Amino acid sequence: MSTLFKTPAVARKLRPLNLILAAFLLSGLVLVSSTAWRPGNPVTESWQWRRANTGLPREAITLAVAAHPDNPDILWAAYYGPGGVLASRDGGQTWVEAAESLADNPVLDLLATRPAGAEAEKAKVWAATRAGLFWRDETGGQSWRPAAQTLPPVSALALAEDAGGRLYVGLDGAGLYAQLDDRAGWERLTRTEPLASAAVLSIAVSPDGRQLYLGTSGQGLFASRDGGRNWTAAFLGDYGANIAAKPGNPAVAVAALRDQVVRTQDGGQSWQTLAIPWREWTVSLLWLPDGTLNAGTARGRFYRSQDSGDSWDGGASDLPPHGVLDLAVVAELSPGSTPRLLAGSWVGLYDSDDGGQSWQKLALSAGSPNVEALLATEQALFLGARTGLYRWSSESQRWSLLPNRPPGGIVSLAADPHDPQQLYAGLVGEGVYRSQDGGQSWQALPTLRKDIPAIAVNPHEPDNLFILAAWERVYESRDGGRQWAARWEGLGEVIEAVSLVVDPWMPLVYVGTEQGLYRRRDEESWQPVAPALADQSVLALLAQPAQHSSENTVLYIGATRGVYRSLDRGDTVEGGGEGWGRGLVGISVTALLAYPAVPQRLYAGTADHGVYASGDGGQTWQAIGPADLTDGVVESMAWGPAGELFVLTTGGVWRGQVQ
Repeated sequence: MSTLFKTPAVARKLRPLNLILAAFLLSGLVLVSSTAWRPGNPVTESWQWRRANTGLPREAITLAVAAHPDNPDILWAAYYGPGGVLASRDGGQTWVEAAESLADNPVLDLLATRPAGAEAEKAKVWAATRAGLFWRDETGGQSWRPAAQTLPPVSALALAEDAGGRLYVGLDGAGLYAQLDDRAGWERLTRTEPLASAAVLSIAVSPDGRQLYLGTSGQGLFASRDGGRNWTAAFLGDYGANIAAKPGNPAVAVAALRDQVVRTQDGGQSWQTLAIPWREWTVSLLWLPDGTLNAGTARGRFYRSQDSGDSWDGGASDLPPHGVLDLAVVAELSPGSTPRLLAGSWVGLYDSDDGGQSWQKLALSAGSPNVEALLATEQALFLGARTGLYRWSSESQRWSLLPNRPPGGIVSLAADPHDPQQLYAGLVGEGVYRSQDGGQSWQALPTLRKDIPAIAVNPHEPDNLFILAAWERVYESRDGGRQWAARWEGLGEVIEAVSLVVDPWMPLVYVGTEQGLYRRRDEESWQPVAPALADQSVLALLAQPAQHSSENTVLYIGATRGVYRSLDRGDTVEGGGEGWGRGLVGISVTALLAYPAVPQRLYAGTADHGVYASGDGGQTWQAIGPADLTDGVVESMAWGPAGELFVLTTGGVWRGQVQ
């Protein structure tokens, strides 16, 4: 079943607010070609925008997959997007849209069922969506229909079925419901707190429907041995990402929590922690009819166990180095044949016909480039994506995948402002890589093997580096990345770090968090500054020298309710439309960029409102497009080799020029 919103990493990336948190901007000035456009009056400029995705593969974030219960050629895939459902009738070779009537409702889980005694072609497909539960006939002859009115009007998160054809749905904030029959509607199975108001993320059920297991969002695990009349709780306060019961012996179940995998052998009365050979989150679990337990991890690794989790094999596969968001098994072609497996991932759908030893990517007719970071240097424009590192060619007007690149997805990029040959790349789950020859070759630095969403280079001391690790903490290196030290004193226990920048004049570092702005000087602890922003997420930071001063800095701050400025290194801020920042009041600002030759000329990328420009140092702002970018988040921006403005968004890349 789908695992959207079932691990912190996935939830952070896809929830509307935390999608905004994925945006940040690194410090550093970029030199633009001498023949490039020179800015004029932002009120009179007319911008022309074009898509700049040539050379980048389309990548659909595949949240859930389902297979027909009898016909192995009929498959479905749910991808993250409005009404994102695809269907295949040739085993996954070709796909067609199958989302009529779902509108703007991302599908979080899929399940194909066939009521007892019904013909194969009478199977139904169920979709758990943001707007609730929907269904349609397998033949696709009709649009999606909402489920019975007796379900609460909330998001549906998880689906399961027992051998008798009874359907179970986990709801957001309303617990678990089970289908009585097509006419009578639905029965509530969770009537007491905390389960009655829990968000149910995962469900496992025995064939007879008596043994039930639930994983929840922050309320722990629950088990029932009497069909849902009574429940036993475990790991209260924990996050039950996924849960699976063993075929033939449903008293045995395995559950993935935030940082461990646990097992029960007595129907949920007691649980034990399993020893697993991986350290990242377990994102998906699937138990096959033959008793093989499969697990997919947040780094794209796939493992198998033949003894209910006591020992594991695997770990190396052809899956991409990103989260395995869902696992499913296809109906067997013949009894005893090796089952075909499907794996939904951050960058598409994969299948395996040898039990998970090798995987092949299936071409989905959906999605957009899964891009993460931009970096402009004097020599080149680089783009980091979940599929690797790309370079822009002005001659061919396309991106080219670098042959010698870091091994994995790239979520952040930075350069030494004094040496454009010295580049840094933050990877998905693999730490930091460095290039000393402008990107021709890369070497791993001994950092934590975590996501690195931001890197900053100290312009005063190029060997002094700062990184964000897994959106949680700041680490510092003073020797070019060979050794690292944790720098989180003063940040508190639960603050999520979002953006990072180094002061261009003083030995100061700023970090934007989900609870405002913090500042650190040399070896001191982090100190909260800018009290006016304490209740906002600081999504983007830009620090540049003040005009007519060799010591002062102007710090620009993008937050959830607009753009702000500080002239005293963060002690106080002005903005929010009160004399400064007019035009962006109430709009989440997710990226900031300055035109190097004209410091008063600023650009702001936003969530759902496109790009804004200011010609007066941020006093006033005006939207400049793109017109189609009103439902996406600007991740970062950079100047191209010919002075174009490249804008990286959650739906791909745009290139803007003044007409």
